[in-house]
Amino acid sequence: MKRKKTYLSRDFRETAAQRFPEQAKQLNAAFDMRLNALLAENAGASKEKQYHLKRQILPGISAYETLQRVMPKEEALQTVHGYVERLARTSHKQLAALLHIPGLYRLVPGVFVKSTRSIFGPAAGFAPKELQTGSGVWRVDMMKCPYHDTCTEYGCPELCRCFCDSDDISYTGLHPKLIWHRTKTLGRGNDRCDFCMKVKK
Repeated sequence: MKRKKTYLSRDFRETAAQRFPEQAKQLNAAFDMRLNALLAENAGASKEKQYHLKRQILPGISAYETLQRVMPKEEALQTVHGYVERLARTSHKQLAALLHIPGLYRLVPGVFVKSTRSIFGPAAGFAPKELQTGSGVWRVDMMKCPYHDTCTEYGCPELCRCFCDSDDISYTGLHPKLIWHRTKTLGRGNDRCDFCMKVKK
């Protein structure tokens, strides 16, 4: 079965080739082996959860674990953080460009409501508590998250912060009339993620 390449596997291979050319072959093989094992262990997860596992969570864990063979743990964490951050910066740029269309910013909270219900719902292993969804406000407390749960389960809870940070990079300062706000995240050790995206009144 040919798997779709993720940005994490692509960036990992790039690091291996550029920084560890002598060991690149072994590192790539180790990464693939670990990822296949993780995918097999999580094969029973729902289709909705698989979306997150295959796209980000499991490749992230594989990259993080494999990089630790050739660098200190903290450096491995920063390297994976860099991969996630790069994607977040690109998506911030694309979204901000799109929001130059007059009035489009008003739709953003509503889009967040829809995507929470479709992609970040209980079927995918999330537990969102909707506090306010309407009149230009999206406020959700996320009580449970598969990014946090899976990273913790595999002994690397600190990795989850990469994904928490990517939200802040992607959504902060998208438009002068939009406010992105979050004070807590599960990945940073809090009891919930308190998401809020709203139109400035």
